Amino acid sequence: MTGRDLKPRGFAWVVASLVLVSIAQLSLKYAMEQLPGEPGFSAYVAALSPAYFFPVLLPIMIGMGCYALSVFCWLGSLMHLPLSVAYPLLSLSYLLVSLAATLVFHESLDAGGLAGIALLILGSFFVALPARERVQ
Repeated sequence: MTGRDLKPRGFAWVVASLVLVSIAQLSLKYAMEQLPGEPGFSAYVAALSPAYFFPVLLPIMIGMGCYALSVFCWLGSLMHLPLSVAYPLLSLSYLLVSLAATLVFHESLDAGGLAGIALLILGSFFVALPARERVQ
């Protein structure tokens, strides 16, 4: 598969996979914040009670379901894109999840964190470039 063979459908599958993986991460984080008491075995056992179904178990199931769906989307992307192009695009999930965590969970993201994410994305971009287009 050459650069001319890239199909927009492949990029759509990558975006769908990115969104689903990001939702999965946010769902799991939400569930863990709802655990009773200090994190540990006793909190996990307590979370199995019916009272914690909606705040803990349902978000975990949603997160795991999103992961499962993201795998199917990822397989769709691999049908239409070279792995060397598709895989680096997954680094965009770092940006999506980090930004969403600041908005949803009020986590802090300082300039250093943003710079690190930017470097990951920039590095991924260079990895995905065909060798003839890379900066020598």
